[in-house]
Amino acid sequence: MAGEIPSVSAPRHARGDRAVPADRLPPHSDECEAGLLSCILSKPDLLDEITAVPSDIYDLRHGEIFRALIHLRKINQPIDIITVQQFLKDQKRLDKIGGIAYLSEIQDASPSPANWPAYQEKILEKSELRKIIQTCSGIVGRIYDFEGDIAELKFTVQSDLGEVFGERKNNLLEFVSSSQFKTTAIPSPSQVIHGILHAGSKMAVGGASKSFKTWTLLDLAISVSTGADWLQFHTTKGKVLFINFEIQNYSWQQRLNKVAESKGVELNDNLILCNLRGHAEDFRTLIPKIIQQCARENYSLIILDPIYKIYGNTDENSAKDTAQLLNSLEQLANETGAAVAFAAHFAKGNSAGKNAIDRISGSGVFARDPDSILVFTEHESESAFTIEPILRNFPRVPSFSVRWQFPLMVPAAELDPSKLRQPGRKKEVEPTNILPLMVQFDELNPVSVSELARLSKIKRPTLINYLSELRAKGFVKTVGEGNKAKQIITNDGKEFVKKREQNNALSQIIPDS
Repeated sequence: MAGEIPSVSAPRHARGDRAVPADRLPPHSDECEAGLLSCILSKPDLLDEITAVPSDIYDLRHGEIFRALIHLRKINQPIDIITVQQFLKDQKRLDKIGGIAYLSEIQDASPSPANWPAYQEKILEKSELRKIIQTCSGIVGRIYDFEGDIAELKFTVQSDLGEVFGERKNNLLEFVSSSQFKTTAIPSPSQVIHGILHAGSKMAVGGASKSFKTWTLLDLAISVSTGADWLQFHTTKGKVLFINFEIQNYSWQQRLNKVAESKGVELNDNLILCNLRGHAEDFRTLIPKIIQQCARENYSLIILDPIYKIYGNTDENSAKDTAQLLNSLEQLANETGAAVAFAAHFAKGNSAGKNAIDRISGSGVFARDPDSILVFTEHESESAFTIEPILRNFPRVPSFSVRWQFPLMVPAAELDPSKLRQPGRKKEVEPTNILPLMVQFDELNPVSVSELARLSKIKRPTLINYLSELRAKGFVKTVGEGNKAKQIITNDGKEFVKKREQNNALSQIIPDS
């Protein structure tokens, strides 16, 4: 009857009326996969040009061989059938590819290494078709079972379709016995930040608003890209990608140059920038794009800042939503081999009154999923912070203090890291603010504590405490003894005043955030 809605049977993955047979294999080309591997064995330098990744390979045997070739190239080992055979044997994977006999077949699968572009084109085409089938099948199944807000469904479908451009994973789980696993040769990952962060791990830098998190992450990026120390830690020199979602290009360039200049290092091609202010996307679509572009680039570290810019409709207080975000960052780390670092902000209220791991805002997943967490909490001393490392894969690192000296955080060993700033317990004056008053007082013209208290309008007992802190830093010293003791500023103190004046002038151009 006209106007009736026809009955709908179970969904068919079909085009028009042609249903797909249940036993039909997904699109792939065994010949092209074998041919591409043969080309690499004949000419290993092709790995520098080939853009296909292991997840583009359908045949499990071919995937194992491709991963072995990439790994051998990465560790500068020769690529030939004997070396590949030994590597797979050591990894207890030789039987999975059919042994040395199948490797020999692969070696002869292509008449010439010049054929590799044609092989790769067909492999990538089939890979994309498999991804589309997988994604669309999931969408169809979800639509048939869906009950709820259509707008929410449309958003989910859009996100899933965006993932068509990401990498694929085989659906088979790999089970391994403990006796086999304990004897498997597993190389230790390199330490990007010594004692703090491995390659392939995730790190969160937590802090309150305006606690210089972006500056600190930029310092980290420049440190790793040049092999310089960061805070009090050594780094391993490597390639870094910094994806900036917030700072405008002009200000970003100023920051980059100022941090490099202050660290005394020369910027090089190891630091790659991606400036996306105004163009941030939902992590569900952005992370697959980053993976696709970075999977073969051998990055040591990828920084995303600030992370909230890629939330999309994510609720940071939802454990489910937060887990999805962090799982995507884990995929980014796994697929690229890079450490992934991001900043996380504190919840409102008294941070010092909470355990360090609970100061980060949002779901507890945010604070417990990363492999390494550095929690920056305000110290009672002005412009200073206590850093509390929370580490999964390293021995405990004691808390320590740093001080903000534009444009860097610098270690402040003279501060007690347990002295966190408490609400209502603010110093009258930051002790270093007294130094400009003391510039006129030197060996020939020292000043008494009483006179300095009058000039600074600070109570004498409080001033004595401040002077004690300044002496510990080497900025002032006492001359004379007993009732004749007086105070003078040192050359280091004068240099501090001069530098602060210069930094204050620069801060008018480059804001702190």
